[in-house]
Amino acid sequence: MNSRFIGAKPTSNLFSVFTCLWIIVFLTEFVKGALLVTVLPVYMNDTLGLPALTISLAFSLQYVGDNLLRSPTGWLAEHVGLRWTIVGGLLLSWAAVGVIAFSMTGVSLVVACTLLGIGTAPIWPVVMSTISMEADLKGGTGAKMGSIQIATLAGTGAGPLVSNLLVGDSYSIVFWVLFGVMALVTAAAFLLPRQMLTPLTPKVVRRPHADFSFPKRVRRVVKRHTVRSVYSVRKVFRALTALKLTPLLYPAMFLQSFAIGILTPVISVYIRNELGMTPGQFNILLIVGGGVAVVGMIPAGRLVDKFGTRWFLHIGFLLAVIALCGLASTHAMTLVWCFILTAGVGFAMILPAWNTLLAELVPEKERGAIWGVFLTLQGVGTVLGPLAGGWTWDRFGPQAPFWASAISMGLLLLIHAPMAWSSRRRAGTA
Repeated sequence: MNSRFIGAKPTSNLFSVFTCLWIIVFLTEFVKGALLVTVLPVYMNDTLGLPALTISLAFSLQYVGDNLLRSPTGWLAEHVGLRWTIVGGLLLSWAAVGVIAFSMTGVSLVVACTLLGIGTAPIWPVVMSTISMEADLKGGTGAKMGSIQIATLAGTGAGPLVSNLLVGDSYSIVFWVLFGVMALVTAAAFLLPRQMLTPLTPKVVRRPHADFSFPKRVRRVVKRHTVRSVYSVRKVFRALTALKLTPLLYPAMFLQSFAIGILTPVISVYIRNELGMTPGQFNILLIVGGGVAVVGMIPAGRLVDKFGTRWFLHIGFLLAVIALCGLASTHAMTLVWCFILTAGVGFAMILPAWNTLLAELVPEKERGAIWGVFLTLQGVGTVLGPLAGGWTWDRFGPQAPFWASAISMGLLLLIHAPMAWSSRRRAGTA
């Protein structure tokens, strides 16, 4: 299959399209990690004195903007142009960082977080499309996906670490660093070609609407995509009905992301203000807790393949409940570190086992569509979780989000027991 970037000169001898996208992913995740994990929760609470519910609303709308507009912005990148779609999104992100840096009101910060989500929405559709197209030509999908995941994790981790090192009595230096990073991201975006990588097949080259005006072409494209969407929804519904999955699976998918989302907007404030940790100690906590979870996932994933998901999820959920209850109950630093390690081990067991469980339930046919339904349910939990975390903090106190998250994990443990039993029974009768 031949392929080229329609209407574009080669990006650069030094920077391939994938390299530019890797840099963009790493740097945007750096900015989002710094803002969402370290800067915004503490800045909005301590400096501006905003309630936790306002912080949570800002986080939720960031997730809404990012996830809801991925498909439309992916369409824009394909039909309007790659470079200017990404640059336009990054300009919105610039505006978001500027509003956050100079704003002193809750409303403007909520708007800024929404703009941040919208601005970064085009990146993942473009990345996935580019990897798919290049894989058709050269192969290496797994290597590229692994490389992008490294960029994501490295950026998300590096942002909070660097901002914790830089923050002092004022956040000004952190914001100037973020402005510098955004400048680098924008420079990388200008190295992208004007148009998406497009295979030159008859289906793509033909121009069925060439004689129509632009508004009429847009209406026809929208109509075609609407019909396809309705047809896809019907196919997914029939596929889900044919699977005969236990109804408990759907609340379980929601609770899994909801339990984590509850803590997202408040955990930094809790660690800094309630536990009294310094930014340096917070960095050590991120490195140790995150390191245990990431390193533990490697052997846990292999053991899950060998022994199955049942006991790993049972034990993982139980460890998560113990850790969350412990963090809500004590300020003794020795015990806090023990519970952090317990949480790391618990999530190292949960994540590979949970993803394996879902993968086993999804048939090869209609895999992409059904995964979309599963991820949508988890996305709803990601949006509503922060709102619940902020509301419980304001209404019942700083420990309340941890108790709420622990209750959600406990419900997951209770739900998973009959799910596992039902799965074993189906396997025995198959």
